[in-house]
Amino acid sequence: MNIRQIEAFHAVMETGSATRAAERLNISQPAISKLVKAFSEHCGFVLFHRKGGQLVPTREAQILSGEVTKVFSGAGRIKDVARALREQEWGDVSIAAPPAFSVGFLPRIIAENMQLPELRVQILSRTSPQIVEMVANQQVDVGLSVIEPNHPDISSRLLVTFPLVCLLPANHHLANRRQLHINDLREEPFISLPSTDCSFSRAERAFQLSGGAMKRKIEVPFSETAAMLVAQGAGVALVPPFAGSDIDPNLVVRLPIQPVEQTDLWLLKPKQRHAPLVVEIIEDLVDKACALIDRPPAGASA
Repeated sequence: MNIRQIEAFHAVMETGSATRAAERLNISQPAISKLVKAFSEHCGFVLFHRKGGQLVPTREAQILSGEVTKVFSGAGRIKDVARALREQEWGDVSIAAPPAFSVGFLPRIIAENMQLPELRVQILSRTSPQIVEMVANQQVDVGLSVIEPNHPDISSRLLVTFPLVCLLPANHHLANRRQLHINDLREEPFISLPSTDCSFSRAERAFQLSGGAMKRKIEVPFSETAAMLVAQGAGVALVPPFAGSDIDPNLVVRLPIQPVEQTDLWLLKPKQRHAPLVVEIIEDLVDKACALIDRPPAGASA
C-alpha cells in the first residue's frame, strides 16, 4: 500500500468515476484502475461494484473513505501552513478588545495555545466604538466588540451572548445572597460605565423597568476599572461575568441578577483584507473559549 494508491481511491470516491479521477490526477484511466485494484488487494476486500457502467462504492469503501478524507484534509492543512510560512503570514496578528476581554480572557486562552514560536500576538485594549473604527480602517486583524458594527467595511459574526453579573465587595451586606434583584441595588453606590456603553444602557434599563433609578457614584471607562473599584469597597457594579477575573476572589463576590440583562460579543474582521492563516487560528481559539463563557470564572460565587 502506498500514498499513490490511496490518492487514486480518494479521487474515485470524490469524483464518482475512474475517468474523472484520472483527469484530476493527470494520469490514464487504466492507471487509476490499476492503482485502485492494488489498493483493494492490500485492504483485503472489494472497494467498488460496477452497476450500469458506474462504480458503486461498497460499505467498506465508504467507511474507509472517511478516514482517507481526514488524511487528505490534514495534508491540505500542511500545504496551507507551508504557504503561510513561505509568504510570511505567520508573523504578527493584532487583536483589539475591550479591557474585560483583553486583560484576562484573551491572554489566558492565547498563552495556553502558543505552540508556534513564530506566532506573535499584539493585544490592544480599546472601547467597542474604537474597535469598530480600527477594524474598519484595517488597523487590526481581529476585533472583539460588545456592539454590532453594521459597517460596510467590516465582516462580523455573533460569538456568544452572556448575562451581566453584579460585582460586590466580599464584605458587603448582600454578599451572602445566592442571587440579587435589581431592586436590591437601588440605594447602593453604583460604579457605572459611560452612558455610551451598552452595559450601562442595559443596567439603566433594568432599573427603569423595576421603577427605580441607578444611584451613580463613579463613572469609569472600562468594566475592569469598575471591578477593581468594587474590590476596594467603593461600590457595586454590573459587569460581564469575566470582568475582574484576576482579582483576588477573597475581595469580590459575583452574583446573578434578576431580571437578567444579556450582552452580545461580536467578532470583527476587515472585509477587504485577505485574512492570514494565523487569524483563523486566533478565531478558533476565541470560539473554543466562548463555548465555556457561561461557566463561572474562578472565584465566582453561586
